[in-house]
Amino acid sequence: MPPRSDRRPRLRMDPDERRRLILDVARREFAARPYEEVSLSAIARAARASEALVHKYFSTKGRLYGQILSLDAADLAERTRLAAEALTDDATVRDHVRTSVGVYLDFIAERARGWAAYQMLAGHEPSEAAEVRRRAREASVDALRTLIGGADDARTTFALWGYLGFLDTVCLEWTSRGCLASDRPALTDAALGCLEGALGATGLGC
Repeated sequence: MPPRSDRRPRLRMDPDERRRLILDVARREFAARPYEEVSLSAIARAARASEALVHKYFSTKGRLYGQILSLDAADLAERTRLAAEALTDDATVRDHVRTSVGVYLDFIAERARGWAAYQMLAGHEPSEAAEVRRRAREASVDALRTLIGGADDARTTFALWGYLGFLDTVCLEWTSRGCLASDRPALTDAALGCLEGALGATGLGC
């Protein structure tokens, strides 16, 4: 076995603490730069662990990335839920959708470079990441359908999938413009208009 090039002392932790630290470091790394620029060796160094230990917990970079995406999807879903609960009882469906877009924009702005890279990786990401992407999108479609009281028909399904695709596309343009706060109202209005147009006569029911 070759000698270690990194002579910093390893942190002694129990397995759960170590795993959480590696996840925290990896989350920051993937939020800050594209997938291909992140290495397990760099994550190991930042977590003051060996690369072998990172492999032991997560096997591959693709699996670790999938874990991070799962955590991010759960975080976004929880933020959206809390924001919806904070709305008043007389809030309309449009209010709820507008609020969810605002939460998403906050989420993106926190990790703009990594999020943009994730969008550009679609179709080329590790299988673990592709599975997380699929599950997250299906969950978003289901949540939207419940919110608008939409039927489980092809027209509504296509409208909801199309809206989410449109939202990610315009958010990608927003990140390329530097996530300007001044652009947020226009982006949100465009997203709402897209959803209402896609739904057709039923609109947002308000």
